Amino acid sequence: MNQAMKAFLAASVIALGLTGPLVVRGTANAQAAYEKIDRPTDEQLQRYATAVREVSAVAAEYQPKLEAAKGEPAKQAVRVEADQRMVQRVEARGMSVPEYNGISKAVRADPALRQKVERLVSQ
Repeated sequence: MNQAMKAFLAASVIALGLTGPLVVRGTANAQAAYEKIDRPTDEQLQRYATAVREVSAVAAEYQPKLEAAKGEPAKQAVRVEADQRMVQRVEARGMSVPEYNGISKAVRADPALRQKVERLVSQ
């Protein structure tokens, strides 16, 4: 991936809110909880940036499928599948969903932290 594309991806991921909370839809144990993380460590931020790239790739992959789905039940099925894939990608990077959500919340609240994550995502 070239530098311009990486920079665009980093900016769009943050600006479009793709670092928002993950939720596993359609499960009895919805994973929307946040882990309170005010100051993520550099290691957490590195894992988070990698997970953000993964989550945004899944979102980009599923967007056309969502737009092509006919009717609300079909759209919901696409959302559930996409959410599950996003959760798998986050967990494959050594993060829990509450940890990912907690860092997302911290990134949205702190402009300096957001800039740091944008730099890490674009690397």
